[in-house]
Amino acid sequence: MKAKLIFCLVLLTVLMVACDLKRDNPLDPQSHLDVVVPGTVSGLQLIPMGTGTEARAVFISWNNNNIFDTNGYYVYRGLSFYSSYAIIDTVYHAMNADNQSYTHSSENDPTVQTGDYWYRISAFKDYPSGRLEGRPCTPVHVRVK
Repeated sequence: MKAKLIFCLVLLTVLMVACDLKRDNPLDPQSHLDVVVPGTVSGLQLIPMGTGTEARAVFISWNNNNIFDTNGYYVYRGLSFYSSYAIIDTVYHAMNADNQSYTHSSENDPTVQTGDYWYRISAFKDYPSGRLEGRPCTPVHVRVK
């Protein structure tokens, strides 16, 4: 009985100490200080271009993240705010620029047609063991005419 009580106390102590560990990066349980999750992209703006028989396009721009935690960005598109999103392209970080931009056009992607779309961006950082993606920003709506 006394052994069970000691075992329970030791187990409770271990659990309490383990739960108190503070980690800056929940994706890195080893707490490597050199692994940083890219920040969430901000300032996403969409401008529809082209009407009628012209090629349709969406000009996409956003604020650049810090170069120390971002190597590039994934551009996603969905058909509604809560729909699933597909990566439409990868854009690498522009050095010495405040903003980043990308044009999603029907000239190189036939799925850009008249309709309503939602776009969002996430940043990524490359590490020797793989690519770490940050959280995607809040989706923004655009209507292509």
